[in-house]
Amino acid sequence: MAEEKPLFLIDIDRAIEGLETAAPKKGSVSAVSIEPLIMHSVDLANALDGAGLDTLSEMTSELAQCFKKNDTQSFLMLDDLVSLVRSEVAFTHPSVASGVSCTQEQLNQAKVLFAANLSQIKNGLPITKNPDALAQDLPAEATLDMTQEAIETISSKEEELVFSKALISELPASPVIPTIQELSPEPSIAELSALFAPRLYEESPVVFIPPEPKAFSFPEGLTRPLERENALDYSGSQRFLDKHFSLDRTHNLNRMQIARSLVTKTDNWNAVELDFLLGREQDELTKAGQQSLRHVFENLTEELLIDEVYADPEIVQQLVTIISILPPCPSIFAVQQDLMIFIDLDHISLSAEHLLSAGKMMAEIGGSLEMHHEGVRLSCPSSLLRMPMVFFGRHGQNYAISAIQYLGEEPLNKAVDSKVDALGEILHPARMINLLVGNQHYSIYAHEFLGVQNMNIHLNIPKLLERPYWLAGIALDGMNNVYPWVALDRFTK
Repeated sequence: MAEEKPLFLIDIDRAIEGLETAAPKKGSVSAVSIEPLIMHSVDLANALDGAGLDTLSEMTSELAQCFKKNDTQSFLMLDDLVSLVRSEVAFTHPSVASGVSCTQEQLNQAKVLFAANLSQIKNGLPITKNPDALAQDLPAEATLDMTQEAIETISSKEEELVFSKALISELPASPVIPTIQELSPEPSIAELSALFAPRLYEESPVVFIPPEPKAFSFPEGLTRPLERENALDYSGSQRFLDKHFSLDRTHNLNRMQIARSLVTKTDNWNAVELDFLLGREQDELTKAGQQSLRHVFENLTEELLIDEVYADPEIVQQLVTIISILPPCPSIFAVQQDLMIFIDLDHISLSAEHLLSAGKMMAEIGGSLEMHHEGVRLSCPSSLLRMPMVFFGRHGQNYAISAIQYLGEEPLNKAVDSKVDALGEILHPARMINLLVGNQHYSIYAHEFLGVQNMNIHLNIPKLLERPYWLAGIALDGMNNVYPWVALDRFTK
């Protein structure tokens, strides 16, 4: 049983039949109807696109545009287009199309010549006319005036035709052309023959190839940039964060900080509201340049439940590293609340080594890790430039801690003379603040608990400056009050 022809090939055949029916007939003096040609050309382009023949589809669409301009030269391209389509279909689908005798190289050359003729039509230049097209445009007696020299030229190059004899045989037969002894050409016809001399076999025009640009070289004495790939401190921030944009963002945060400090110097009734709006603007500005966790986590799990969650590149890179070293997680769920991110790794159990490594890495970004009955929860700020901070006072000095790590605070029921914690010794503490740093629990004592507020963080403390191990940076609130950022386990190994 013969193989059934696919639908797209049937569409191509119908479009070709419509084109041949709408094409201008030989010797016809009536006006050519453009609308059917355009309609069938568009149908053929769509059918070719559906068959995966994109190049021919584009050529057919361009020819349809030429039909819209009512360019008479475009009619000469119809037969070539039909032959090209049939040959291409035969090569692409040999099992359902009739075979062809031309080679793939000849077919490619024919495509190039067809595209060149299309380009000439669009540029308003005359194109190569085959003998049938010439016979169609000229009266019968003018057709007989072609010279014997032209006949010999065509015969000598017959073997170089890009279309096979089988393809040409499908075209209407050319009339017999008498020799020069029988008819002598008139001057006008001779000029016309010279104008439409066949250029089908001319060599391709020389394509100008611009010279290769010179390789860039640094002038002598100029300091070369650091090769990040070979640098020992090649961190996620260097890899994903554009430092120039980071500096711009920091500059904008500092500028808004100055504006907030000026607001407090006025005795206006709307100062509190304006301060709140400026603070929200700083929060929004922090999101500029952040990456989407939904796209970054796409290949890390089977089920990803994340909508609009964004974080700085160094935060994202740290989270990806943590998830990568843990056992495979079948489901990840994440939400964002202002400047805080909460990630649930469901249906996963961690060993003591996994907890230690992941907890240490979460502490480095001011976050925490806690186990629950269905898996693990990772909590961290979305940025280290600005984050919610818990601040408290002891011995006249105020301190700040990442609000993500804050579990709660409680008064000391029994008065004590002194206590020793990570910050050192404190005399007569009044309150105890409980923290979860990574996966480790800590308690810090204070004289008073001051609250929670989003603060700008400055991490660029000079390395030569002697500082305690827990000092990660300086936090500034809306009043420009300075708070040392207490980040336990951030720099411990």
